[in-house]
Amino acid sequence: MMTERNEKHGTLHRAVDKTSDALGGMVGRAAANTAGSTSAASFVENAAIGDMYEIAAAKVALQHAQSDLVKAAALKMIADHTTSTHQLRSAMIMNETKGVPALPDSIDARRKTMLDHLQAAPADKFDATYLDQQILAHKETVDLMNGFKDSGDNAQLRSFAAGTAPVVERHLAAMERLRDQIA
Repeated sequence: MMTERNEKHGTLHRAVDKTSDALGGMVGRAAANTAGSTSAASFVENAAIGDMYEIAAAKVALQHAQSDLVKAAALKMIADHTTSTHQLRSAMIMNETKGVPALPDSIDARRKTMLDHLQAAPADKFDATYLDQQILAHKETVDLMNGFKDSGDNAQLRSFAAGTAPVVERHLAAMERLRDQIA
């Protein structure tokens, strides 16, 4: 039986959404590996927006995920990315970060599109869509954190990146295992 979600978002649209998300992930990783790896302003913007996306996507997952394991993973994303945001805000009040632009207060168009795709995913494809997006987002964030800790232009933010990178790497591994488990 087709649900209203399935009817509103057919197979072709889902394929286009998945392709768009994958391309967006590649663009994000490219940005993380260039300016995001060296410029404090770019790093802060990307790290903050990444946290906002993770929290928003996890809230959608709590509403629509079929698997209790996916819902548990979403709760972990909310907790850990809220902590990351608090730690980034704390780093931003240190003397070493004076002159670095403040954290953005809204999500960017690329991640907004990913959230739209997640919202549009039909019930039977939701968990896979969420996990695929999480893997893309965490690969981008791993690149961002590792790149900045190695090459960033701000010592305080390099320290934040060094402390955050292992957490994000664990998230990535957990999402990959979960995707394999429910596939």
